[in-house]
Amino acid sequence: MLTVCVKWLYKKIPQYIYTQFAYKTITLIIWLIIAAGITNQGYENIKAYIEMYTNNTINKDIGHYRYIEVPDYLRERIEQIGNYIQEKESQNICVYILDAEASVYNIPHEKYTKDYDMFLKGNIGKDGQQGIIERIKDETNSKDTIYLIKKEELGLNWQTPTKVIDYIRKNLEKTGEISIYDEYTCK
Repeated sequence: MLTVCVKWLYKKIPQYIYTQFAYKTITLIIWLIIAAGITNQGYENIKAYIEMYTNNTINKDIGHYRYIEVPDYLRERIEQIGNYIQEKESQNICVYILDAEASVYNIPHEKYTKDYDMFLKGNIGKDGQQGIIERIKDETNSKDTIYLIKKEELGLNWQTPTKVIDYIRKNLEKTGEISIYDEYTCK
């Protein structure tokens, strides 16, 4: 009996209504799946944040990075380089990190080094790379300045002033390493 009713309805209702109904139904199902996925991802993010907050794994110990998720390797590097800089500065030695990531290590320790933070071609002042090289030449008369540059085997940012890096590698003496950086001082 049911099949007879369905066949009778199918013959009486025009075909375009079935097409519109199918299109709207499929569209509705797709939108519901997308909405469910977004809602689920939001729920998972909130759940993970609450778990980090209640377990005290959110960054509370690195200055100015509070409540920002920092990977363990970067946390260790910030601590290691920060301790190194503090040790050298207690000996009245000035340390400059010539890398695009310099601010990542300097911000937690409230250190600002003007042209050397965010060491990129557009951030080094009106005299550009040659001006930085001249400043380094002036500072190389003393042994109380250390330059940290990224190790050669590691890639540099595409905006890194490579003339300055090359000058340091050719004209200063490599005296050690700290984390991902080589240490250079006056010869």
